[in-house]
Amino acid sequence: MWLVALLFAVMMVGCCFGLVGYGSGSVADGLAGLKERGPAVLRGTAALAGACALAVYAWGLLGVAGALMEAESGGTDSAPVRSCRTPGWLERSAAGAEITGYRVSVVPLGFLCETSDGGSYDNGDVPGYVNPAALGLALAAAVCAVSAGYASERGSRAAAGGSGGTGAGPGTGGGPAPGPESPGAGEARPGDSGG
Repeated sequence: MWLVALLFAVMMVGCCFGLVGYGSGSVADGLAGLKERGPAVLRGTAALAGACALAVYAWGLLGVAGALMEAESGGTDSAPVRSCRTPGWLERSAAGAEITGYRVSVVPLGFLCETSDGGSYDNGDVPGYVNPAALGLALAAAVCAVSAGYASERGSRAAAGGSGGTGAGPGTGGGPAPGPESPGAGEARPGDSGG
């Protein structure tokens, strides 16, 4: 199980590099004027915030992987679970709350130790800032992405509304397309009997 957590952490780090590359390129293009400034900068900011959220979450996942690796290593002195031997576990055990097992919480990220009285506690291997930071950065990424979509749509509508013509005729950008030309005076029309 700890190998799966480690694999996910490595995959998240790989995604971080991709998002950082896209985000920094998009911000640079927007600031340089190569793309529409507002939406490009917002898209880039969304990608960078998403990369930071993934990096923070991957950091916490490494803590969980370490706790899992320690919990699943057998041998002597493996009970109670070594990952759950946090400060105060002897006092809880003396009070009748023995460590019975563990479980991993994915959202919020944590390694939870279960006790015989039906309770559980976090062992602290995931730093306390990981979950709030990952949530805040993910929300910032979502807000920036939605704002980029809104700004892009608003720009498209403004461009479509501003390109409408005056209907002055062909070649001016507006007005109806010219229809088929009517035959000239000297041309025969269908149904005319030639005289």
